[in-house]
Order: sequence, then C-alpha cells, then structure tokens
Amino acid sequence: MTSRSLAIRVATLAVLVLAPGAWPASVTHADPPEEIDQSSLVPTTLDSSFAPFTCRARPTGPVCTGERHLDTGWQPVDFPCDAQLHNRYVSHRHQTRYYDHELLNYDRDFRSRDVDYFSTEPGGPATATITSLVGFAEPFAVPGDDSTVTIITTGTIWDIRPVDGPAIVRVVGTVVEPPGVVGTFSGQVTREGVTTHHEDEPLDEIMPEEYFLETVCRAATGG
Repeated sequence: MTSRSLAIRVATLAVLVLAPGAWPASVTHADPPEEIDQSSLVPTTLDSSFAPFTCRARPTGPVCTGERHLDTGWQPVDFPCDAQLHNRYVSHRHQTRYYDHELLNYDRDFRSRDVDYFSTEPGGPATATITSLVGFAEPFAVPGDDSTVTIITTGTIWDIRPVDGPAIVRVVGTVVEPPGVVGTFSGQVTREGVTTHHEDEPLDEIMPEEYFLETVCRAATGG
C-alpha cells in the first residue's frame, strides 16, 4: 500500500516597516544568487509536477525549490464498501533539492498537506477524510543516484475520520523507508480512542491494507 505523505512548518517573521526614504544608509540590496543551468544537475530530470523549479547557487552547492498543488476533482474509487465511494484528492506540497559542488543531488526536503475526501455521492459533499500532515526527507546514500534514497516521513501519517465525528484511526510518528524495503514505523497509533506505542515496526503491520480500506468504508458510509 502506498502512503500519501504531508507537513506544515510554521515560521514567525518580524516585519520592519519604514516610510519611503527612511531606510538607513547602511542598508544595501544584494544581487540574488546566480541561477543554475538545471540540465547540468544529476539526476538531470527534476520532478515535472513541481515545475517550474528555481535553482540558485549557494555556498554548499546549488539549491532548487519548487511546489505542487493538486485537486483531482471527484472520481469513483474501487473500494470494497457497501456503497460506491467517490474520492477527491487535494495536495499542497513544497520541495527543496540540495546539490553538492559536483552538482550531485544528495538530499531532498518536502513539506506537505494532503487530504483525501470521500463521499457516497458522485460530486460530494464529503462524508469522510484522510488527512496527512507531514514533512519528509530523502537523503541519498550515493549522491546523484536515485536508487539509494531513503524516505523519512514525520508527522501525522494518517488521520481517518467522518466529517462530523472524531478520528477512527490516527497514526502519528516517523516512517523510515530504505530503498526496496518495507517501511518501519515509530510513534503512536490511536484506534477507537485507544492509543498504542510502536518502535521500528513494519508499516504494513501497523496499517494492513484490508484494515485501512475497511476503516475508510466505515468513516464514509457510517457502517
């Protein structure tokens, strides 16, 4: 089962407001960092769904930033429920890619907020949601080699609930997914108000696919 991951990081900014012409003489406006030729980066293909990327030179190497905003609209889904379910997926995700001085990608950082809306009607309204609010990192074991990436996801992995009630299942913690290996979960899982703690347990044991689908059906149909 593929998890959809999400995160929000909150920064507090101090804003200094000065009247026109009131800037101190010592204040200067530096030129922005140099733009980088994206075709020179390794891997050379940036994720097109985040385009356009902005890539600029930094002291540690090039840094590329991009963002992706998705809204699929309502679509039927093949879930084993007593009623036909329809799904609308809304995702807001920001990505930062870090490269070394040899232009090799060695880490990626994401923050993401994803919501799956479910309804028994073709165009809504939603009767249930799955929310993921996470940040995740993708460090490379070998810079420039996508096949060596480990995905580390932290935050609210899944929050499954009817729209008019509390969460049926809530999974909060960290998932570590090395290349080609089933991810392990550390954190807490709350089912029907009962919380259990887990440490480095296989993700497919924490949330078996059959149980996941059954929980979504319950939340959406009230069954």
